[in-house]
Amino acid sequence: MTSQLEEFELLLIEWEVGTLDDAGIERVREILRTNIEAQTFYLQHQQLNVALQLECHAGLSPVSLDANIGANSAAPPPGHPFHRQRSAAPPESGKRFWIPVAAAVAMIVALAGRVLFLEFSGGQAIQTRTSKLRDNTTEATSTGIAIVTRLVDIEWDSKQASLEVGDALAPGRMAIESGYAQVEFFCGATVVLEGPAELNLKSPMLAQVISGRLRAQVPPAARGFSLEVDGMTVVDLGTEFGLSVNSQGADVQVFDGEVELQQADQKAQRLLAGQGVTRSATGTFDSLPTNSTDFLNIAALETRAIGQRMARYARWKNWSDSLRQDARLLAYYAFDEPGAWDRKLSSSTLPFNSELAGAIVGAKQVMGRWNQKQALEFKRPGDRVRIQIPGEHHSLTFSCWVKIDSLDRWYNSLFLTDNYDQGEPHWQILDSGQLFFSVRVRDAQNRGPEHREVLSPPFWNPSLSGKWLHLATTFDVDAKRVIHYLNGQLLHTEVIPDEQLMTTTRIGRATIGNWSSPQRPDADFAIRNLNGSMDEFALFSAALSADEIKDIYEHGKP
Repeated sequence: MTSQLEEFELLLIEWEVGTLDDAGIERVREILRTNIEAQTFYLQHQQLNVALQLECHAGLSPVSLDANIGANSAAPPPGHPFHRQRSAAPPESGKRFWIPVAAAVAMIVALAGRVLFLEFSGGQAIQTRTSKLRDNTTEATSTGIAIVTRLVDIEWDSKQASLEVGDALAPGRMAIESGYAQVEFFCGATVVLEGPAELNLKSPMLAQVISGRLRAQVPPAARGFSLEVDGMTVVDLGTEFGLSVNSQGADVQVFDGEVELQQADQKAQRLLAGQGVTRSATGTFDSLPTNSTDFLNIAALETRAIGQRMARYARWKNWSDSLRQDARLLAYYAFDEPGAWDRKLSSSTLPFNSELAGAIVGAKQVMGRWNQKQALEFKRPGDRVRIQIPGEHHSLTFSCWVKIDSLDRWYNSLFLTDNYDQGEPHWQILDSGQLFFSVRVRDAQNRGPEHREVLSPPFWNPSLSGKWLHLATTFDVDAKRVIHYLNGQLLHTEVIPDEQLMTTTRIGRATIGNWSSPQRPDADFAIRNLNGSMDEFALFSAALSADEIKDIYEHGKP
């Protein structure tokens, strides 16, 4: 297929010789409105034309203007319609002439830039629906005073929003119905909370315990970390202690170091390792023998977490083995093949189809969501997986697990077809943290309406870096609708107008985690590789329901 830049070059030639009709002129304007590469070429072309005309008037030999174009702009390659061979330097008598030549070229470049701005953008800044204003003076920020680092057999309180491992906790209420949660405060203190329990997080050094049982480990750097309990404050002095709170009162047991119990208008009381007290609802104290086994410590919680991860992997494995037989699957890569993959990503669909195997380019194997399986890491601009999916289809569903390290490219690829021809989908993430989906509407001659870019609200922020996320997008032709999902929950839905709806879709050659454009005549390519890892990718020839998307998430979450 002729690339848009090649089409633009041919249109310019027709324009110069006077054979371009009104439709062709409008096409030139359309390309210049949306194609930055064409805008750059247009400016270079104007430079070259003006310089050659001035050379002819001066009676000088043609000279390449590579150096004047700039270090970041490529000169036209040999064979290009506007390529000129470099000749010897002009004679000394001609050098004085190059001063006005350079001034004239600069003036023409400025005029050409003005033409690009006014003539081809209608006086508005050239941009597309996905262009964004970037404020480089604003530093990224995050909020929170603690972070969730382990969850085992967790059931959240009915009024508590569900949390995941890695979530930052802002000041406020945290409540669990059952199970265990490990919370690490930014001061360095770690708390293992056993449900049912309720906390009121106040600062990196302070939390109020409403009810429940917890064990706190406080290293020297976090000395002074405190827990409030109904008029009493338990202040750490470098220790490990347990605290249990209910309607009858509170128990404090010190396992290592010491704590200080503070109450208004009363002298502070210190407890050393091996000591414990029980405080009644009326505020009186009695001695209490310590028993560290009453409170789960970090090591014991990790043992339970390992068991939970193994159980979840086994559950996913059984579910995945069943999914492989789904007749709607166009391609499914489970990333669970044993041993070395020999730079091939085998298809997991049943019956097995060797034609669906992906070629791994650059990307390396890393640990996946569980120790028992692997993932692929995409870091360098060349990292990718090349696949080919034949046939024509109707509705589509894309699903994958990703761990994003950062969104430092304008477009961060999940799945892109090579050429983006009519009926071909593109699925990626913008640097703004928005999920992006579109299907090409125009044909090979660029006739027809533009595609519909369906953008979700921003879902990603730096606090999610390194965390496994499930992303899914459904393209429902019958309902004329695109839906984005994040971790099994609806993120965004949008109706596609009839003139922008493609009823026949196709894939062909495509790339997971990057974008390939092998039809281009040069070696340059846009950097769109995913900066992170991918573990499990599925493509369905149908629009899955919301319940089916949630089922994928629930069976696959680590």
